[in-house]
Amino acid sequence: MKTIQALRSAGLALLLAAPLLIASSVHAAAKPDCDRACLEGLAEKYLSAMLAHDPAKAPIARGTRYTENAVELPLPDGLWRTVESFGVYRLFVADPQAGSIGFFVKAQENGAAVLVATRLKVVKQQITEIESYASRLTGTIGGGPSSAPRVDQLGDAPRKQFVTPLPADKRHTREQLATIANSYFSGLENNTGEKVPPFADDCFRLENGSQTTGRPAEPGATPGALNMGCREAFGMGYYREDTRLRNRRILAVDDERGLVYTGVFFDHDATVRSYKLKDGRTNTVRNTAPWTWGIHEIFEVNAEGKISQVEAVLLAVPYGTRPGWTTGVHLPSPQAQKDGFKEY
Repeated sequence: MKTIQALRSAGLALLLAAPLLIASSVHAAAKPDCDRACLEGLAEKYLSAMLAHDPAKAPIARGTRYTENAVELPLPDGLWRTVESFGVYRLFVADPQAGSIGFFVKAQENGAAVLVATRLKVVKQQITEIESYASRLTGTIGGGPSSAPRVDQLGDAPRKQFVTPLPADKRHTREQLATIANSYFSGLENNTGEKVPPFADDCFRLENGSQTTGRPAEPGATPGALNMGCREAFGMGYYREDTRLRNRRILAVDDERGLVYTGVFFDHDATVRSYKLKDGRTNTVRNTAPWTWGIHEIFEVNAEGKISQVEAVLLAVPYGTRPGWTTGVHLPSPQAQKDGFKEY
């Protein structure tokens, strides 16, 4: 709990307390009409309807908006026309209190692999909002500027930390979980190694199903961020080229399992060409033009209040892309405020 208290002292909790407490008091007045099993069941109906290319087969309310990769599309369009199968992998973050569920699934689209992240808003057991990211899985992580080779390590089931309930006396409040997740984004934005988030010793991150922490270094190669643990890479000062982490939104919280489903954009303004790491080495940035990652990211926070598991679906989007939604608890980006960037 010392970690949480430290984050509170940094003022992060104060940013979150008001909207989260208001939401909690509203939902406390009435028992949610769609519990975990209900939300996960609706997600499965949604996927079945997508596989059938027929929105009418899912409980989708009239007038529901659908976005795919931050672009609004009519139903059925995009994935709704091209998906041909879903794998058995499911990573759910169910939030009955907010009437929301986020999930990651593996799929095939015209014979090619695609990893799909989706957020559904549910009201009276009807889907009223659909926000998806579809990362077409090329040979590199994200299919964009990254040169890191992609190797699928998701398998058929989520890591056990994602599906194991925390002991009742070790669970964290929604406010605390949101604060801890936000510390990851705040630590990344213009990172100099001075704001390392509370990482567990077993912290492990997959991006588009591929390992991006603790990878074995190639023989004779100097270890880089991919080869380091979460805490070590942040503390070394990597990721300084992530110049603006904005439109940070908490989209679903599962306090029973310590999970937080988030949406965020990572801007890289291409002004950072190289920088010194804590060990004195110079890290050179290869990408020459401004670019943005669009991301849905899930954090698992353990009983000690530390980030243990991280999983993300991401893809390169036009620089400065906005989400097309205001749904969720908003966590401001200091750099976006400084730049005068209008997030919503």
